[in-house]
Amino acid sequence: MDEPALFPDDNYADRLRNGEEAAFRHVMDRYFPIITHFALRIVRDRAAAEDIAEETFIKLWQTRERTGNFQSIKAFLFIAAKNACINELRSEKSMARRHEGFAANAIGEEDAIDREIIRSEVQAEIHRAACELPEKMGRVFRLGFVEGMPNREIAKVLGVSVNTVKAQKARAVELLKEKLQGKDLLPAVLALLECWQKINS
Repeated sequence: MDEPALFPDDNYADRLRNGEEAAFRHVMDRYFPIITHFALRIVRDRAAAEDIAEETFIKLWQTRERTGNFQSIKAFLFIAAKNACINELRSEKSMARRHEGFAANAIGEEDAIDREIIRSEVQAEIHRAACELPEKMGRVFRLGFVEGMPNREIAKVLGVSVNTVKAQKARAVELLKEKLQGKDLLPAVLALLECWQKINS
């Protein structure tokens, strides 16, 4: 029997709809960190963000029989998380944080949360494509662009020169651009990649 990793996205959606736990774990492994990060940027509390992500995936499993294609599953996750974030911001335990940063602007400003959804989707596309990079190049990319590690630290961790790190990062960005051609989010992906490249150059 084929491993689930070999299936296209909509095949996962079909299997999830039929109650296959392996398909649900695949979706959760892929999107739990993204939904958690999305929620964290809004509620500014890691424990609350993790609770929101967990609650979102519980809802997905409970309503799995009504899910559509993989795109609709992603939409469900972000909409459910968005609503949970709004509820969290309005709850009594978040009253003391309402004056802080993003949270203060998020209440009553759903367009700000919608921008976070787009941002999270863009990052998800980049991270997915990054998993297909050659092993060493992928590690350089993750350390530099995902974890924000400076070139000198990456070079030290990997035991290579700084110039090698810079070359690997530049090549990684070019390969990701090629892999993401034709994606609906490509313009936003390219903008984010270029921004990361400038910051980490």
